[in-house]
Amino acid sequence: MDTVLVDNLVVFFALVFYAFLSVVYVLRARELSRLEWKLRVAFSVQLVPFVSLWLVNLLVGNDSGRLLAGLPIIIYLVYDLWYRLITQMKPYHHPDRWPVALVVYLLLLFIGSIGLNWYGYLMSRFYGNILVIAFFIMMSSYGYYQYTYNKRVRG
Repeated sequence: MDTVLVDNLVVFFALVFYAFLSVVYVLRARELSRLEWKLRVAFSVQLVPFVSLWLVNLLVGNDSGRLLAGLPIIIYLVYDLWYRLITQMKPYHHPDRWPVALVVYLLLLFIGSIGLNWYGYLMSRFYGNILVIAFFIMMSSYGYYQYTYNKRVRG
C-alpha cells in the first residue's frame, strides 16, 4: 500500500474524528444526551481505521514518528471503548468532584489530539494546519456546549 495513501487516510479519519466530537458536543449543548449515548458504538468504530492504518505504517516500515504520532489516538479510543461500552458508564459531564477515570479520559483525548496534529505536521505544514484548525473547531463546539450548560445552570 502506498505510504502517501496511508498518510492521507490518517488525515481523513482524523478529520472525521474531530467532526464526530464536534457533533457530540453540539448534541450535549442541545440536551440530546440520549442520541449521544446511541452514537457511542459509532464513535468506538473509529478504532478500526486508526489501528489498521497504524499496522500498515508498521508493516511498510514507515518512520517511527508516524508510529508514535498515531499511537495516542489508538490508546484514547481503546480507553473510550472501555469507558463507554464495556463498563457502560454514562458520561457525567459536570461532576462536583471529577473521578480519576474522567480525568484520564480527558488527558488521553488531548494527548490523542496532539498526536493526530503531529502526524499531520509530519506529512506537511498544510495537513498539520488543517488538523489544528479542526481541533480548534472541535474545541469551539465544546465551548458552545459549556456556554449553554452554564447559561442553563444560571438561568
